[in-house]
Amino acid sequence: MKTLLINPPMYDQRKYGKPFILPYGPPLGIAYLASTLEKHGFDVKAIDMFDYSWEKVRQTLEKEQPNVVGITCLTEQRASPLEVAKLSKTVNKDCTVIMGGIHPTIMYEQVLEHWPVDIIVLGEGEETIKELMICLEGKRAWEDVHGIAYKHQGKTIKTPPRQLIHNMDDIPFPAYKYFDFNRYTGGYEILKGTWNGKQLENLRFVPIISTRGCVGSCQFCSTPFFWQKWRTRTAKNVVDEMEFLTKNFGCGFFNFADDIFTVNKNRVIELCKEIIDRKLDIVWDCETRVNFIWEDMLEWMIKSGCYCISFGVESASETVLKAIKKKTTPEQIEHAIKLTKQMGMKTKMLLMVGNPGEDDHTVRDTTRMIETVRPDFVSVSEAMVFPGTELYELAKQKGLVTDDFWLTDRPAPYFTIENNLEKLLEWSNIIMSANAGIIGKTLRRLRNILERSTGLRVTGEGIEYRKNGLVKRLVTWT
Repeated sequence: MKTLLINPPMYDQRKYGKPFILPYGPPLGIAYLASTLEKHGFDVKAIDMFDYSWEKVRQTLEKEQPNVVGITCLTEQRASPLEVAKLSKTVNKDCTVIMGGIHPTIMYEQVLEHWPVDIIVLGEGEETIKELMICLEGKRAWEDVHGIAYKHQGKTIKTPPRQLIHNMDDIPFPAYKYFDFNRYTGGYEILKGTWNGKQLENLRFVPIISTRGCVGSCQFCSTPFFWQKWRTRTAKNVVDEMEFLTKNFGCGFFNFADDIFTVNKNRVIELCKEIIDRKLDIVWDCETRVNFIWEDMLEWMIKSGCYCISFGVESASETVLKAIKKKTTPEQIEHAIKLTKQMGMKTKMLLMVGNPGEDDHTVRDTTRMIETVRPDFVSVSEAMVFPGTELYELAKQKGLVTDDFWLTDRPAPYFTIENNLEKLLEWSNIIMSANAGIIGKTLRRLRNILERSTGLRVTGEGIEYRKNGLVKRLVTWT
């Protein structure tokens, strides 16, 4: 029995049919499932189809002739997994289509009712997919497998929930061998320039996960629903994987794709020491919250190669932070970013406009914070509603969206109960303009320092030398 695990083509729901996302690295979800199945002796292959045409998807299915097709599915990308499922059944009507990921986990009844999907893996998938393969070989019945949903005689059956994997070190490393790292040339924003003598753009990028889940309960986020509990791998296990990737795939830049990396200070310090002890010459970054930052931890992070910390700030308005249950304060935002910059690392602010309570005044609070802390990078998005979030339930109560919306191929709706989309886009532009203003001021300051110290001035026409009233053109732009 042959199993094919697929990461579907990544298409822009707003311009369906046109590829729009160039991923930074291999799809870890199906990579973990593949390594788990391999460990237990199953015939499995994983393919990242992010840039495939539909014709190439069909040709691949015809060539591989899998008995089982496993497809990962995100809400905003749901039209693509649906198409892969349809093609799988077209190529082989007897194949078993299994789907997993955040969207089918939450909307399992709808997916089973309307999509050509046989089984849905609910939540964490490694143990479940292993048991499903045993069932499909005829050795067990489906109803014995916890953590799945399926149709039986026209009825949706949901089995008891599966216990979470508590010892994360038991999960084998992702099956990286199925992925060509040369395909992943996405422009990860912070990979620019030189740091510690390394040209960042030349480093092979790879995402890595050291934890699952989050300790937060933000109104707009579905992570608590999907992963439920925050769990960690040991420092040794994580750095074992980093060393493996460095030696076998030449990886030099590690992106910790954890939802929240620095919850446990001692764990982070132990991981950093492990990197240093093994003399891994790498660069890495992570994402966290502003209320989990300590100076001694930051010292170890930069020593071990941490280049940048992205902070899930969302807003610098106390009103909005309380409304979205962020459980952080403007004071913590300022402290965390200033301290991180002081320690020598880059900082990135992840912002979101249009959440409940947002208005012109709260946006101004955020732009003031940008001007105060001067982050190196800013990313801003407009609030959207997704299943599995408190914001989605609020949007349903207010009549903004219904569950039937997800049967369309339309993109997730913006949260426009309190403000219209035009206003949300206006606020995004205001925030990005505030950041651009800081960049412009910094460049002008550097230009003035250069002129005072060397007499050189860069203008729109070229480079001039100015001293004692003398102006001499050294370079003219052509």
